[in-house]
Amino acid sequence: MPATLLAMRLTKFVSPTLACLALAPLVARAELSAELLDLAGRVQYGYYQADARAIEAALVALDRLGDSPDAVYYRDFAALRLAQLGGRDGDERLSDCARREAPAELAGRAAAEAAVLAAACALVASDDRRFEQALARARALDDDHPRIALLEAWAIERTVARNPEARAEFEARLTAAVAAFDAWTPTIDDPEWGQAEALAALGESALARGDMRAARDLLERALLLAPDYSRAVALRTAVQGARGGSQRTL
Repeated sequence: MPATLLAMRLTKFVSPTLACLALAPLVARAELSAELLDLAGRVQYGYYQADARAIEAALVALDRLGDSPDAVYYRDFAALRLAQLGGRDGDERLSDCARREAPAELAGRAAAEAAVLAAACALVASDDRRFEQALARARALDDDHPRIALLEAWAIERTVARNPEARAEFEARLTAAVAAFDAWTPTIDDPEWGQAEALAALGESALARGDMRAARDLLERALLLAPDYSRAVALRTAVQGARGGSQRTL
């Protein structure tokens, strides 16, 4: 079985080596090299483990792989993940990612994926103008792309601390993202990041509301996709503690 086909049939992140199989190539052309697949998986595994050093090490290796669209995509993806963890080597790379235009040979869904990644980088870089521009490109190319709803939720999340009334809209966008991922039928060429993050964030909101059953179910779903996702693991522990406390009170 070709490596790219096998990659899309595995969704659990159980080790850096197996994790790489959950990321498919950006466009349908020659298969990704085993090295690139492995490094892409290490980036994702490092993010789920909150291990910035693992991402930095993968990024150093990615820099040696030239400037093919796939190598550029995963370098940008590594910059995004590193910045999301507060990594120290993210600012310039993140800005480059936010300014990135889709390669001319990409079209349709693949071009939308490139625009989504650029929008994510712009959002994390607090470049609102580029974020809106890239998100608009993604919508025009593939309005059903589930990571669009996730990015809309992330954008609202930044305002929740100073505007508690935005929390309802934040949860609504997360709910839309989860539903979009559930309805989405990815091809063998589609990267798969974002679904576990949407589930974990929605689970955290349910936990904050005191809806322990919904929180538990959402977090369990996130952990089925990414068993080593440290945020989801910590939230599940909090749910278990809260449920235990409620039972003792009763």
